[in-house]
Amino acid sequence: MKIMRKNVNIVSFFVGGLLLLSGCYDDKGSYDYHDINEISIELPTSVSVRLSKEKPVVAVIEPKLSQTLAEEESNLTYRWEEKLKKTGALDEWIECGQEKTCELVFQPTDVNIRTVRLVVTDHRKDGSEWYQEMTVKPIVPYSRSWFVLQQVDGKSVLGVVDGEGNGGVVVRDAYKSDMKQDLPIEGTPKFLLTDWSYGTWDEYYTRQQPVIFVGTDRDVHLMNAVSFEQIYTYQEMLHIKEVTGDNNFSPDWLVSFTSSRLGEIVSDNGKLYAAAADGLSVYYPLVWEDGHEESCNVTKIASMTTYGFIFYDEQNHRFLRCKQYYNEGDSDYNYYFRKGREQYFFPAKVIRNIVEIGANPYAGNAFDPNDLGNDKIMIDMNRVDMNVLATLFSTSDHKLHVYDFDGSGFGASSTAARCAGKYTFDVPGGMNVDEMSIATSYAFGKMLFIAGGNKIYKVDLNRTVPRVTLLYEHENAFAKITGLKFRNSNTDWGYRNDEGNWEWIGAPYRLGISLDYGGNEGGILELKLASTGEVERDSEVFEYKGFGKIIDFGYSVKL
Repeated sequence: MKIMRKNVNIVSFFVGGLLLLSGCYDDKGSYDYHDINEISIELPTSVSVRLSKEKPVVAVIEPKLSQTLAEEESNLTYRWEEKLKKTGALDEWIECGQEKTCELVFQPTDVNIRTVRLVVTDHRKDGSEWYQEMTVKPIVPYSRSWFVLQQVDGKSVLGVVDGEGNGGVVVRDAYKSDMKQDLPIEGTPKFLLTDWSYGTWDEYYTRQQPVIFVGTDRDVHLMNAVSFEQIYTYQEMLHIKEVTGDNNFSPDWLVSFTSSRLGEIVSDNGKLYAAAADGLSVYYPLVWEDGHEESCNVTKIASMTTYGFIFYDEQNHRFLRCKQYYNEGDSDYNYYFRKGREQYFFPAKVIRNIVEIGANPYAGNAFDPNDLGNDKIMIDMNRVDMNVLATLFSTSDHKLHVYDFDGSGFGASSTAARCAGKYTFDVPGGMNVDEMSIATSYAFGKMLFIAGGNKIYKVDLNRTVPRVTLLYEHENAFAKITGLKFRNSNTDWGYRNDEGNWEWIGAPYRLGISLDYGGNEGGILELKLASTGEVERDSEVFEYKGFGKIIDFGYSVKL
């Protein structure tokens, strides 16, 4: 039987982040003093190899050698060895090749880091043995990935940066590469959303899984972020529209916070629908809690821990609140409905969760959430743990206004103000408001990261007077930053490494940036930030080119 194999070449002088070290050596015991033929073995200290889901992958390691007393390599022989770890005993080195080039075969299930070393023997008189060690880290497909939604020839294309750091691999059309077909979604691409642990928090109704939502102006495609298998069609999610005879599907935006038991919300043709936090995606109309009817146009939304969501109603220039939606009784019905029992779907049902912000009777509001004035343009709303920061541009004073909501103010016995504060400052660097992107992370408290053009600014609101400083400037003055997202702005995740130690992936400190180079070419850049919110000293900036026009992006982890 012929085994189809994919080869991955690892050439020492082409690998980014290469650390060039002279090989160690062992002499043969002769102590006559003369020049030693020093051999330099150049290998990367570590490389990554992306595994295949279906077939073996061969990592080809090609060292670069140099000698001080010879040019030809006829006097040299090679021996590759792989470290075999033994519990309670010394590690053992097992020979795995005798050629200058080493080939390591990785099966789809080979997920452990492998350590190899090259031993070069010099057979000249009084020659020596020289050696160099390196590690090869397998990348499990889509286990840690930036997913990238692109618009190519009018179609939605799902690409990926698979892996981390220098080992990140760009796959321009990952969906087609795996599924052997185009992403089956019609319409103009609009948004991409990832959810690392989509499903019931205790896995009672559904097992948690990493998912991707891809949205266009006509459809939403919900799929597993590893297998790309579709979970529900948009028509299945909005079954309520089908049973009421409404076949005009046009999603505006969607949010999903199932693991934190907040629920899912989608806006379709300006109308709101909510699904319980159970990973079953059974949506019903979202209406006012008291049952009254009132027109609104919700264009931005941000979640709060425990207390639901803050809405921005652009039509009436106000903020609203939506309570969390986690109801085990409803989820029981949803579960049976998803098992094919139509009688457990209720066409007349609505979710009564929209309320006004109001005020905490024990603390006054710092601003009126019901009337911001018609001179404000919404830029973005971002969650910072229990708080939401809403950033708007004023056409009156041409400044940015940030409204701070404290989620704890909605607690029954809380003494905190719901509308906790307001900040005003100049637009950083005079950037174009229409091209502005904003990101936050709980790791930095009330700190905004604002991008425009080729620059990113840090705005520190953890002080009485907001402080604006330049964080990063891309070397290409013509490159435009089109989006900012942390790997995860709300939580971190870790694992036990090969040494048995707990290791965090640092998601709240890794800032992803989408770039437009012009000519419908895009890229993803990642910065590592320190606890101060500055770019970490001596950290590498990773830039992954090779994408088309980027519409949106998001990070996914297979937990």
